[in-house]
Amino acid sequence: MDIREISPLYTYWLSEQTDEDEKGRLLMADVDNKSSYLFVKEPYKWEILFQSISREILSGDNDSVRALHILLMTINKDEKEKVIASFERENLFDKSIIRDLQSFSFEDSSKKRKPFRFIKILFAIFTNPYGLVIKREKKHIYEKTGYFINNLISKIT
Repeated sequence: MDIREISPLYTYWLSEQTDEDEKGRLLMADVDNKSSYLFVKEPYKWEILFQSISREILSGDNDSVRALHILLMTINKDEKEKVIASFERENLFDKSIIRDLQSFSFEDSSKKRKPFRFIKILFAIFTNPYGLVIKREKKHIYEKTGYFINNLISKIT
């Protein structure tokens, strides 16, 4: 199993993204959390962030755990627990990272700014390296560029 399959949006991206699929996606949001705006209004960006941050952690960047925790706060408790359980079951993250994601306690964690990581994630948002297929209206420039690049690559290969 890879990160894309762990994402709560995995089946959404494989679906036709109909209004019914959209309703199902929206049920995953934590409506009590103001941060859920990203998950609700910008699922493409949420997914790129989820995959990029998870990959950063896999490559050893433990400072990204805080970012993943914040991202997971945008989904409801059941979905969050499923995601964390999948990371644990697949042994993708160390036990300490799993505990950090479960604990909701980040007072001791680093708040380091890493400009290169930010640039990599921004680049990913505009280029869609994970091949997300956006079937609904593309409202943002990065959705349009990601869609264009994904289509271009699929025609080349």
